[in-house]
Amino acid sequence: MRSSEVNYDYDKSLPTDEASFGYMEDEFSTSSDLVDATFSVMPILLGLVAVVFVAVVIFIVYAQARNSRKIKSAGLDPITFETDLKTKLAQSNLLAPKQSLEAKLEELTSLRSRGVISNDEYLQARQDLLKGWGEG
Repeated sequence: MRSSEVNYDYDKSLPTDEASFGYMEDEFSTSSDLVDATFSVMPILLGLVAVVFVAVVIFIVYAQARNSRKIKSAGLDPITFETDLKTKLAQSNLLAPKQSLEAKLEELTSLRSRGVISNDEYLQARQDLLKGWGEG
């Protein structure tokens, strides 16, 4: 065969029936159906996710606005409320380390020697401390 001649015999080498191509028109693949079903449900799922997201954002905004109004009605600044609360708690006696009995008695003695409390007040406070220490 010369190079200028065209070979039209190629049609004979190709399969003639569809089954030999690997296609089965009557049977559908289940994985293809699953993929198709998944992609057909995807817009609905994305819509639900969007609705839930918007609902959560609205709830957060509502809760923050409600808390802010409550804090303002108490006469506090909503922006610095958390810091103010932490500062007050840190300075309170609730979180202060407990003093030993000795330290409390020394403080009473110091108050009496500086004239802050009288001798009678000193004796009463000392008695209360010793009484409370025995009970605790």
